[in-house]
Amino acid sequence: MAYYKCVVVIILSIEVKLEKKRGGMMEINLVPVTFEDKEVLTNLYQFYNYDFSLFTDQDVNQHGEFEVNIDYFWEGDHRWNPYLIEVSGNVAGFVVVLFENLDTDPDPTHVIYDFMILQKYRRNGIGTAAAIKTLDLFKEAKWKLAQMENNKSAIAFWRKVLKDYTKDNYTERYSSDLQKYIQAFDRRGRTK
Repeated sequence: MAYYKCVVVIILSIEVKLEKKRGGMMEINLVPVTFEDKEVLTNLYQFYNYDFSLFTDQDVNQHGEFEVNIDYFWEGDHRWNPYLIEVSGNVAGFVVVLFENLDTDPDPTHVIYDFMILQKYRRNGIGTAAAIKTLDLFKEAKWKLAQMENNKSAIAFWRKVLKDYTKDNYTERYSSDLQKYIQAFDRRGRTK
């Protein structure tokens, strides 16, 4: 796991910049979430679950909160890699990359497990830039993504990102048992 942390530190120093609609530049960075920052990510998961409640029918508990338990990200299971997405120093969302079969394969499939951009930052290229930056963290990897069949905007978003990122060199299948669209591609041995 130390190898991945070294790679992340080097790559995270590269900044993606986008033009703001009102002028100026926006810097987009992925910042690894440490245990000390767990509360920030837990709070962001409230917004994530709120957005997804349209598709999952999930309800809040008696305290008005969605049930969120992300402790396993830091309990010795090195497959989980959470990042905050920051725009010009402000938290704008998060992404979680899962090394799906790390326990059985030294070259695991990388999965974008969760991805969320706060509404203020949507529809201006920030989500696309953050998605590309996430994929670039592990360029030499097998990747897999999935979206619920009723989440049409997520399906369209990821199809566009992957079409551009892979030059339309990815596969997609529909899993009726999971009711999800699943895209996959393999960047091992290739350069971007």
